Amino acid sequence: MPLQRDQVVRAALDLLDEVGLDAFTTRALTDRLGVQRGALYWHVKSKRELLTAVAELITRPVFEDMDAATGDWADRFAVFAHRLREVMLAHRDGARLIASHIQPQPQGMRRLEANLARFAEQGITPELGARFADTIASYVTGYVLQEQAVPSGIDITTDETTPLLAQAFATSEWPSTEVFTASVRTIILGMRAEIAARA
Repeated sequence: MPLQRDQVVRAALDLLDEVGLDAFTTRALTDRLGVQRGALYWHVKSKRELLTAVAELITRPVFEDMDAATGDWADRFAVFAHRLREVMLAHRDGARLIASHIQPQPQGMRRLEANLARFAEQGITPELGARFADTIASYVTGYVLQEQAVPSGIDITTDETTPLLAQAFATSEWPSTEVFTASVRTIILGMRAEIAARA
């Protein structure tokens, strides 16, 4: 059976999960698939195009869930934030891969257009909706980059000389889902405040 593009992209994702972004090579991928390099480049023109396709595959469920979300614009952004973090964490170097290789494809552009239209129905201009989406995406990416760089968490040792730090970190670890959820809530509250100020 001839090699299919989807097969190439999924095999690339499996290999990335095993070896990481720095060790990933197209040679290792062709060895895994048991094909010559020409067969690979029939489906993707370059390593960069391949990694862009992998990033799109990883993020596709995020936008599908955002499309299906009910509620107002804030609910949709909350879904976007949490699902984006989940898919990044589900894959080795997921945040790095998406940050450096995400490039909206035609289907993704149509999804973005549809979401901007929904936001416009709720009084959010396309410019504001796009900036809000970028703000959320940037925060999530930065947060997960730190989570994946230090998977065991940051060790914060406090003593009598740092009572405020002790109080700050007494009830939650950082990074954590609890801290992430609270921070997303803070960002969305800021967005609500900006919309109210504009009104």
